[in-house]
Order: sequence, then structure tokens, then C-alpha cells
Amino acid sequence: MNYDFLIVGQGISGSIVALQLKKISKKFKLLESGNPNTSSRAAAGIVHPISLKKCNLSWRGREFYDFGKAFYKEINFQSGIELYKPYKLLRVFASFEEQNNWIGKSNNEIYKNILSLNKKVIGSVETKFGSGIVEVCSRLSVNEFLNFVRRSSLENKSLKNDFFYPEKLKLKENKFYYQGDIYSKIIMCDGVNALKNPMFNYLPIIPNKGEILKVFSETLPNQIINCGIFSLPEIKNIFTVGSTYSNEDQQNKSTEIAKEYLMKKLNKIIDTDGIEIIDQKFGFRPTTPDRKPLIGEHPIIKNLYIINGMGSKAILMAPLLISELLDTIYKNKPLDSLVNIERFAIKIEDVNINYAKSLE
Repeated sequence: MNYDFLIVGQGISGSIVALQLKKISKKFKLLESGNPNTSSRAAAGIVHPISLKKCNLSWRGREFYDFGKAFYKEINFQSGIELYKPYKLLRVFASFEEQNNWIGKSNNEIYKNILSLNKKVIGSVETKFGSGIVEVCSRLSVNEFLNFVRRSSLENKSLKNDFFYPEKLKLKENKFYYQGDIYSKIIMCDGVNALKNPMFNYLPIIPNKGEILKVFSETLPNQIINCGIFSLPEIKNIFTVGSTYSNEDQQNKSTEIAKEYLMKKLNKIIDTDGIEIIDQKFGFRPTTPDRKPLIGEHPIIKNLYIINGMGSKAILMAPLLISELLDTIYKNKPLDSLVNIERFAIKIEDVNINYAKSLE
């Protein structure tokens, strides 16, 4: 069967690619390995345009947030489920310096409708240095979102659960042949698995492990709180607490160290004695040395693309960046040079060149 696209990976980015291709009436097949420990499946789904540590707008933050808000609201309508909901995030300050910085920013015209100072008592949360509110914040129910895309793709007979085997791919007359089907283009959205893939493993993807807890608590407030880690209400008395960030830990399992770290951080703002840990999950985020995504066309193999390296910000950045990639493909608009993989073309190695030649 003939398809316009093969999408490899049904995490957040792959799912958004599928939805945007569906919108422009492109025929695609979506491959997903079914690994439960992907960064997407472990993601809490909190999205806002602020870098909380420095209290700054993230790179293109407001632009990404506004585009994504419209995109996800349309998915709410299509699915009939409120997958994307507005929230306010409470930031508990760790010092008077952070408090003063927040106050200064909240009086700045740029941050006027984004940041504010909190003047209310929040349950039993200790706010020694005060707290602030991120007014522009939402939450995507990630697993429900991924499941919706899976169901939606099945209805169009375009999804197949399978690993991708690059050695089985062939290229003839500018068409890709894979497992009995023909594709005009391929978009790789395979996260840290790209490190094992001779198509794009020259790119500097850094696996960053994140762990989260699901806990039972009768004392945590029913709102999103961030104190270096976050507490996110799910259903009554059930919360997600996270997340850790580690480039060193490559163990394919949850760890006691991460659990202790998260509970210790939480204990700084609330008594954790009555909090019961129900579950613990982990995933590996694909990050990059320059903290910018990896997007663009393969330097040798035409019509082969990658979307990767968004770390913990895929929900924020992916809708607009994927739209821009499709504009590059169909309208010949240039990609933002800060995300274009051309910046790492010098890193391509002989093994990648030999793989490209082997496709013919």
C-alpha cells in the first residue's frame, strides 16, 4: 500500500505529527514499539512558557504556548474529552532572592499577565519566602492524549504496533519501501532510540532520565505546586510528584535514590509523614547539548526527517515546530536555524554515509 508518510514513534511528537498530517489529508502509517517507559508515557503534562529556576520566559515560550493552546483545544473538540485544561501553578520560593526576582518580573510589562505574587495561604504548605503564581499554565493528560491518537489512527487504518528495523528499509526511485508498503517520506520521532539508529545516531542526543511518583495524600493541596519539583493533583487524594533529572543514571528501572530525593524535596514545604507512595515510573528524555530541538531533513537521504531533542518541553514546543517543519516540506519555508539539524552536519560519520548508500 502507498502512504505519504511513515511516522516512527508515537510519543508526544509522533502523535502531533499524525494529527497535523491528518488535518491536511495526508495518508500515513504510525509505528510504535509499545515501550511503557518512554519519556512521553511518564510525562506529567504540565505546560507553561516560563523557566521557573531563573524566572524567565523560555525561548519562544509565549509563541509556543499560544500556538499549542489553540492546537490542543481543537483536539479537545475532536476527541470530545477535555484532554487539555487550564491551571494556575503555584511556585514556592526557595529564597528571598527568588521572591524579589519574581516581584520585579511581575511588574514588568512583558510578564504582566503571566506572573503574579500569591497572597493567599495554601493549606498546610510552608512558604517561608513567599510564593508566586504562573497565570499562563495548562496540563495535557498525556496518556489519554496518546491513547486518543492511537484510536484515531486505527480508525484510519494507519497504525501498526511494531519496532522499526532500519536494515529492512529500501529506497527506490525516491520512494521508501518498508515491510511491504511504500512511503513518500519518513519522519523519525523515536526519542533516545535514535542513538541506536544509523539514520540519525550522529546527532548529539543525551538521554536524561526522569522519575515520578504517584502518591496518596490528604494534605497536599488540590492545585499544581512547584518547589523545584512539582505536585500535580490527579483524582481525589492522588497526586503525581516529580521529577528528577539525571544524565548519569542510565539504569532501565526506577531507583530508591530518586524516590528519596523527591520526598525530601517535598518535605521542605509540607509534612510528608502521612503521604503514601503508590507507584513510581521513569522515562528517558532526549536532550541536546545546546538545549534546542533537532529538526530537519537528513543531510544525505532526501525526504527523511527527524523531530527529536525536545527534552521535557515537547508538549510546549512540538505543535508549532512540527507545523513549521511541514511548512518547510510543502511550502519551502526555511526552518529556524537554532533547531535545524544542519548545525550538526559536521558530525556525520562514515557509518551513516555507508548506511545511506546501502538503501539504494
